[in-house]
Amino acid sequence: MELQAANIFYYLTYEGAVDLDTMEDELQRSAIEDQIANFGQTPIQIFRKKHPRRGPPIPIARPLCFAPDSINLSSIVSSTSHSPSAVLYVGTLDSNIVLVNQGLTLSVKMWLTTQLQSGGNFTFSSFQEPLFGVGYDVLSARKIASPLAENVELGAQCFAILQARTESFLISCGNWENSFQVISLSDGRMVQSTRQHKDVVSCVAVTDDGSFLATGSYDTTVMVWEVLRARTTEKRVRNTPTELARKDYVIAETPFHILCGHDDIITCLCASVELDLVISGSKDGTCVFHTLREGRYVRSLCHPSGNALSKLVASRHGRIVLYADEDLSLHLYSINGKHLATSESNGRLNCVELSKCGEFLVCAGDQGQIVVRSMNTFDIVKRLNGVGKIITCLTVTVEECFLAGTKDGSLLVYSIDNSQLRKASIPRMKSKSFVSG
Repeated sequence: MELQAANIFYYLTYEGAVDLDTMEDELQRSAIEDQIANFGQTPIQIFRKKHPRRGPPIPIARPLCFAPDSINLSSIVSSTSHSPSAVLYVGTLDSNIVLVNQGLTLSVKMWLTTQLQSGGNFTFSSFQEPLFGVGYDVLSARKIASPLAENVELGAQCFAILQARTESFLISCGNWENSFQVISLSDGRMVQSTRQHKDVVSCVAVTDDGSFLATGSYDTTVMVWEVLRARTTEKRVRNTPTELARKDYVIAETPFHILCGHDDIITCLCASVELDLVISGSKDGTCVFHTLREGRYVRSLCHPSGNALSKLVASRHGRIVLYADEDLSLHLYSINGKHLATSESNGRLNCVELSKCGEFLVCAGDQGQIVVRSMNTFDIVKRLNGVGKIITCLTVTVEECFLAGTKDGSLLVYSIDNSQLRKASIPRMKSKSFVSG
C-alpha cells in the first residue's frame, strides 16, 4: 500500500532494516551508520489495521458562535408536586442547578455533563452521545426567606447566586422588612439578613467575581455592598470595621456606596467589575451609570418612549440592552450612551440573559420561544421553539446550554444535539421529575 502511494522513506530509516552488529565489513558498517545519521529513523509502526473513519464533527466549544443549529430541546424535567408552581429563578453554580419556585421554595440539583461523567475534556467519540441533563437533588425543596411585602412582583431580578471562598449563597429580596437575605445553598439556612434600605428591596445583582453585591429598592436608591468572604484575589478597596469585627458575616453590614439619581422604584440592576460600573434601571424610564469602586455618577440614559424599564443587561464588551414591557422592544446601546439598534420582541419577555462570552443575547417569555441574538448586529441567530409552555426564567450555562423554567414548574433543557446520533430528537427526549413546593 505504501509503495503504491509512493509514501515511503529511505530503506535504512525503517526499524530492523539492517543489523549493524552482524556486519563484518567495517567500511560498509561506517557508511551505513553515516546514512542512518543523515536520514534519521522512521517511527515504529503503531497500528496494524486501518484507522476508523472520522465521525461527523460535534461542536462543543462555543456552539452559539460556530454551530447554533446544534442546540435543541433535549429534555423536559416535570414537577411532581401536587400543586406545581412557577419557576421564578434558575441559575448554575459549578455542577449544580439552583431553582427558586413561586412561594419561595429553594432546591438545588446536579447539572450532569459528559465532562462530569468521564472526568475528561469535552470530546466525544463517534459512539458516545453528548449528555447534558438534570440529576439528583443536592438540596431538597424547602421554604426560604421572610413573608413578602405587599404588591411585590417576584422574579429573577429578586435573586442572585454568590460564590464565596468556601461556600455558596443565594441572595434573596422582596420581603416586608425591607431587607435582603443571604441563604446558604448547602443547607438552606439563612445566615444573614441586612436592613439598610428605607423601603422594600426590589432587585439584586452580584459581580462575576463575587466581590460586590448591588441592591435596588423602592426608596429609589442603589446600595453597593462589599462581600467579606469573596473568592477574588484582588486587594480590597478598603478595610471596613465590620470586616475586622464580624468575620462570620458574608456581606458587610454597612453599604460601600449609596447611589442616587432615580425618581421611582429601581426595577433592574447590573454590576460589573470589568466595566467598573453599576447600571440601574427604574420605573421612571431612566438608566443610570455609576462607577463601582468610587460610586461616581457617569451618565444617564432614557428609554426612547419613556417607559418603565423591566430588564437590563450589560456585556463585558460595553453593550447595554434595555427592555420595557410597555413597548415590547429591545434597545441596544453602547457604553457611551449611543443608541445602536432597536428590535421588537413579538411578545412579553420574562427573561433577558447574556451568554457567558457576552456576545449573544438570549430572550424568552410568554410566547414560549427562546430567541438568540447577536450583541454586535442584534440579528436573530437562532430561534428555539418550546412546547407550548410560558417561560418564566432562563440561564445560559458555561457549555452554552439553556435551562428554562416555566410557569407550570417544569424545567426545559436545551443542549448540544448530534444530528447523526439523533435522527429524531423530540421522540427520544427523556423526562425526569422533581418535586417543587
